[in-house]
Amino acid sequence: MFIFDQLRCKEIPIRVMTIFILCCMFLLAASLWRLQVASGSDFRDRQQNQSIRTVRLPATRGHIVDRHRQPLAMNRLRFDVHMYIDELRPLFYTHYKRLKAGRRMSRPEQDELGREARYQVVSNLTMQVSLRLGQPLVLDQEKFHNHYYKRRYTPMTVIPDLSPDQVARFVEQIHSVPGVDLSVNPVRTYPNGDMAFHTLGYLRREDDPDSDGGPQPRFRYRLPDYIGVDGLEGVYDGLLRGAAGAKTIHVNNISYRTSEEVWLWPESGFDMALSIDRDIQLAAEAALQSNGPETRGAVVVMEPNTGDLLALVSLPGFDSNKFISGFSRAEITQLNDERLNRWLNRAAGSGGVAYPPGSIFKLISSVAYLEEGLLNPENPVYNPGYFRNQRLYPRYSLDDTAPPGDYDFIRAFKRSSNTYFIHYALTPDGRTDQWQQGKRVLLDWGNRFRLGKKTLTSLPGNLASPIREGRGYFPARGNKLKRTNQFGEKVTWAAGDVANLCIGQGEITVTPLQMAVMTSAVANGGKVLQPRLVTRVESRQAFGQAQNQVIPVTVHDDLNLKPETVELLHRAMLADVADRDGSGRAALVPGLAIGGKTGTAQIKVPTGKFNPRTGARLFRTDHITWFVSFAPVESPRYTVVVMVESGESGGTTCAPIAGRIYRAIRDLERERKKGGPRLAKR
Repeated sequence: MFIFDQLRCKEIPIRVMTIFILCCMFLLAASLWRLQVASGSDFRDRQQNQSIRTVRLPATRGHIVDRHRQPLAMNRLRFDVHMYIDELRPLFYTHYKRLKAGRRMSRPEQDELGREARYQVVSNLTMQVSLRLGQPLVLDQEKFHNHYYKRRYTPMTVIPDLSPDQVARFVEQIHSVPGVDLSVNPVRTYPNGDMAFHTLGYLRREDDPDSDGGPQPRFRYRLPDYIGVDGLEGVYDGLLRGAAGAKTIHVNNISYRTSEEVWLWPESGFDMALSIDRDIQLAAEAALQSNGPETRGAVVVMEPNTGDLLALVSLPGFDSNKFISGFSRAEITQLNDERLNRWLNRAAGSGGVAYPPGSIFKLISSVAYLEEGLLNPENPVYNPGYFRNQRLYPRYSLDDTAPPGDYDFIRAFKRSSNTYFIHYALTPDGRTDQWQQGKRVLLDWGNRFRLGKKTLTSLPGNLASPIREGRGYFPARGNKLKRTNQFGEKVTWAAGDVANLCIGQGEITVTPLQMAVMTSAVANGGKVLQPRLVTRVESRQAFGQAQNQVIPVTVHDDLNLKPETVELLHRAMLADVADRDGSGRAALVPGLAIGGKTGTAQIKVPTGKFNPRTGARLFRTDHITWFVSFAPVESPRYTVVVMVESGESGGTTCAPIAGRIYRAIRDLERERKKGGPRLAKR
C-alpha cells in the first residue's frame, strides 16, 4: 500500500523513484524465475555431472578347461591394499598446520606445503603398512599426486597381490591404521605356466575409461581390467570377458567421496571347453623340449576319426602369466629374441610361417598313384642311387638317399626312395614322357587334401577361427602350361617341378596342422576332417539359441579311397616304424602298432653376408624335419605330427620325439583304465 501511495503522490521526483524501484523489482523477479524455473533442469543436470562419478566394474572372465574339465585358464582372488584418501583429510590438515607452524606464506607457498603434507601423510602410512606386512615400500610421489588430483574419489592401490601370509598379517595388525582397507579382485591365472601359450593366448591391461565392448555408458574411471590379445583369449574375448557392471560414486565439491551405489552388477564370462587333453599336451611339450632348450618346432596330436585336437604344441613359447604379473629385463629379452621368435604359432602357421613338407608328401603321392592306377605295388623299380634320364629330362637329376637296388612300393616307402616316386611322376609307363599326367594327378589330389587352405574355418554360429592359422602354398588344379607361384608370378611348368612336387620339395609349403589333417585322412580311410579345438561354449550369445551348445564334428570332404589303397598305405607306414630298415624306427613303442613316415626338406637360409665380388646374398643350407604318424594301426585313435626346424633328419630328430609322445599316451591310457593318478606335470 505504501508503494501505491507514493505513486499517487503529486511530487514528480518521488513518483519517478517509485517507478524505478518497481522496475528493478520486476527485473529481479524475472531473473529469479529464469534461474530457478526456466533453467532449473539444466543446472540440476550440471550439478549431478559434477557430483557423480561412473565407475566401470570388470566382470570375472570365463574359465577355459580341457576335455576332462582340467583347468587351463582360471581366475584366482588377488588381495590388494587400498588407501581411501577421503578418510585422511583430518590428518592432512593437522600435518599441514604442524609444517606451517605460524609462518606467513604466500598462496602458492601454502599450496605447495599442502601438497607436501598430503604426500608425507600417505607415505608414512604406506611405510607403516608395508613394514608390518614384511614388504618395505616407498610410495611413488608422482603416482600419489596423479591419483589425488585426478581420481581421489576412488581408493588408491598401495600394495598389490598380497600373499596368504601377508593377508593374515593385514587382518591381524592393520586394523588401527586409518584409511587402509583390503580389496579382493579376480585375476586371470594359467595354472600350467607356459603350456599351450599360443593356443590360449594372453591378456593385456586395459585402462581406457571410454573403451568397452558393449553398449555401456562412458565411464569416468574403470577398475583394473584386462583384454584378450591373442589365441582363444583374443578371439573369444567378448564371450570370456563377460559384461561389465557399473557403480556411481557421489563426491563433494572438492572431489571427495560421500557415498557410492552399485546400479549394474557385472555378469561373469562364459566358460569354454576344449578338445585339448592337458596330460597329452604336457607330454608332447616335454617330448619336444627334450630335443634341446632352444628347439623351434611343433607337435599336433589329433583324433583321426573326430578331428579333435588333443595337443597343439609350438615351441618356444612363453608364460601367459607374465603378461599380468609383469616382466623382468631378462624375460623381455627372451620375448624379443628374433631367432627364436616366440610369437609364432608354428603348429598352425600364424604370421604366414609354413614349411616344405619333404618326403611326408609321399603319402599324397602314394594315394594319387594308387587311386589313379598308375602304380602296381608289386612291380620293382631299380634305384641306382640317383634319378637321371638324359634322353627325356636332360636338365634334371637328383641323388637318392636310399641305397641302390630294386624297390617295390613298401620298400620304397619305408626307405623313402626319391627315385621310385619320381619314376611314377615323370614316366608312369617307363617308356614315354608323361610328366604332364603326373602333374595333373598330383595337383588334383593335393587340392583334394586341402593343401594351401586353412583348416579351422566355418565354425557353426559364425564363430571365428579359434586361433590364427596360415594357409601355406600349393598350386591350384588345372593342366596349364603356366602356374602362379607363391609370389604371384607366372612360371612355366617343367618336368623338374613335377619331380620335386612328388617328393615334397620345391615351392610348396604346409603347416603341421594341415599335415595332421592329411595323416588322419589316410588313417581313417579318406575323410578330410576339420580339426576341432573348441568343443563347447556355454553361451547363449555365441549361437543365438540355447546355452551349452556342442560344436559338432565336421568333414570337409570324403576322398572315398579304395579299401586296398588304405590297407596298403597302413602296411607301408607300419613297416616304416616296425621294420629294422624303416626310416621311422626310432618311434617304435613296444605294445603299440605305429604307422609313420619321415621327411626332411632342404631350405636356403640367408646368412646376412654378401659375396664380396658380386654383391650377391649368401645362403646356407638348413633342414625342416618331419614325422607324421598314427596309432594303433589296426584301429587308429591318435595322429601325431612332429616338425622341428634345423633338425638333422626326420628319422633321427622327429621320430624319437614321436616315440616319447606315444609312450606317454600308452602309459596314460593304462593309468586311466586303472583309475590311477594322471601323468605328472613336467
